[in-house]
Amino acid sequence: MSPAAQVPGAGGVVFDDAGRVLVLTLARGERVFPKGHLEAGETPLEAAVREVEEETGVKAWCDDPTEFTTSYVNPSGVPRRVTWFVMRCSGQTPQVTESGLTAARFHPVDEALGLLTHAADRDLLRQVVAAREARR
Repeated sequence: MSPAAQVPGAGGVVFDDAGRVLVLTLARGERVFPKGHLEAGETPLEAAVREVEEETGVKAWCDDPTEFTTSYVNPSGVPRRVTWFVMRCSGQTPQVTESGLTAARFHPVDEALGLLTHAADRDLLRQVVAAREARR
């Protein structure tokens, strides 16, 4: 599917000071990373930062704007292409702030890999972790 036929979105793979990653639980039971649609005039990075805060109350930032992407078809049959950014936060406890969510928690990476519902999200987390380790 061509990127032009996909609805764009943006999200964050957010790590806390302990190196744990933020995972959301949707009302329908899926476990995912925070993400959403771009608003008019927003860059993908701006949208990702906004979505993380809107969904979890976490004020995260991005030190390295390297982009990762995933593509999928959502439950409504809409093809999506999400641009992801690695983010950090410090000393914050996530809070569920949207009705479609039931939980927002930080998990160790290995635990998160077992929790994430979609293979694309697990692959994304592995790519992000590898990229972080390569920069050290």
